[in-house]
Amino acid sequence: MAASTDVFASALEQAAAVRRREVSSVELTRAHLERIEKINPRLNAYVHLTPELALKQAREADSAEDGLPLRGVPVSIKDLVSVAGHPMTLGSKAFEDFSLPYDAFPVAQLKEQGCPILGKTNTSEFGSRPTTEHGLFGATRNPWNLEHSPGGSSGGAAAAVAAGLCAFAHGSDGGGSVRIPSACCGTVGLKPSRGRISPGPVFGEHWAGFATDGVIARTVTDAAAGLDAMAGHLPGDAYWAENDGPFAAAARSGAKRLRVGFTTASRARVDPDVDACVRGVARLLDEMGHDVSEGGPDTEPFHTPFQLVVVTGLGSLPIPDESLLEPFNQLGLALAKQLTAIDYLRAVDAIRMHSRVVVAFWDAHDVLVTPTLPTTAPRLNTLGTELATAGDEYMDFVSFTYPYNCTGQPAISLPLGVDASGLPIGVQLVGPPRGEDVILSLAAELEHARPWSGRRPPIREG
Repeated sequence: MAASTDVFASALEQAAAVRRREVSSVELTRAHLERIEKINPRLNAYVHLTPELALKQAREADSAEDGLPLRGVPVSIKDLVSVAGHPMTLGSKAFEDFSLPYDAFPVAQLKEQGCPILGKTNTSEFGSRPTTEHGLFGATRNPWNLEHSPGGSSGGAAAAVAAGLCAFAHGSDGGGSVRIPSACCGTVGLKPSRGRISPGPVFGEHWAGFATDGVIARTVTDAAAGLDAMAGHLPGDAYWAENDGPFAAAARSGAKRLRVGFTTASRARVDPDVDACVRGVARLLDEMGHDVSEGGPDTEPFHTPFQLVVVTGLGSLPIPDESLLEPFNQLGLALAKQLTAIDYLRAVDAIRMHSRVVVAFWDAHDVLVTPTLPTTAPRLNTLGTELATAGDEYMDFVSFTYPYNCTGQPAISLPLGVDASGLPIGVQLVGPPRGEDVILSLAAELEHARPWSGRRPPIREG
């Protein structure tokens, strides 16, 4: 494959090559579709391809002269949001034949930015599990080791980015579902601030505002540019975070001296390799001149009310046939039916009140550094397989990610290490409210100091 159609080049590099006429968007799109044809049967990252749409968009991108930053760069969409006229199954047998005649907001934004849409990526049913194994389309495999999970619920998206099956990917994150698979697959996963990307026109809000659309990419600047492409609002949105300028610019600017807290403390046992990686990053930041100290906020009070809100969110879905749900969601739906509106409001209020306590940590800090996950990618069919213990196992697995869905703060997972077996280790940076620029600038500094973009998973074509 010629360098001009290198599917592992950064999204911004691919877009620049299109603008210079070194390669056409049609050529890039076909190169990705050809690689999907060869690799996806082994990964199961894509569950629905849209080649006609993608090539039509690519031809339009090649004839455009506007110079949009990501014009002509192929992208994937998680199968929890709508691409007009195409299936939106939510990963569920109950919605196998469902589609909508209009685009979800981030999809419409990406179309406006000229990004050809290659297809829909796999997810757990309704995004309720932090792995991608038990939904309508079965398990997605991790391109670093096919016996392991890519995480979830945006597991198909992260696997696709890691394997070169798209330049960058849309994902969604209600408890870590962009950051978790990014940690498992060695990609950059950016969860933006609450209100940065409209959930419209399909949803009023996701899980009391916990969930948001986000970006999975191979570089920090690609993640920032992807956020620039998707960010925006619709009239009447419940949450509204104004953009102060291009996030890609923040990712290119050097970080000033920052007050950095770090912690590996969790209700879950943290693997020694993960703990060592985070502590190594903390030492690196200290060497860079940042003011680094150990400690973090107490997020444990979020645990029970978060679970209650997620369960009631499941109960609010218009499910046509509950018998078609996978067992974990059948159990969740049964629990939801025992809860009242008063239970829900009390849970939301408890989260809002404790959020003030947690966010106060950023009065004295600019960034918090944590593991993204307490472990690296688990083997398939090991995490949450027993219904009696699945909920507790999942809450341990997401113990570093879900609290910042509760507070609505921006967070990013960076592939800053590998464990003894070669699986990626994700390190999370959490910023102050609406502080994407802070974490993006620091993330770019870490990327420069400890580069990862040259890593390739061992999966091969054929």
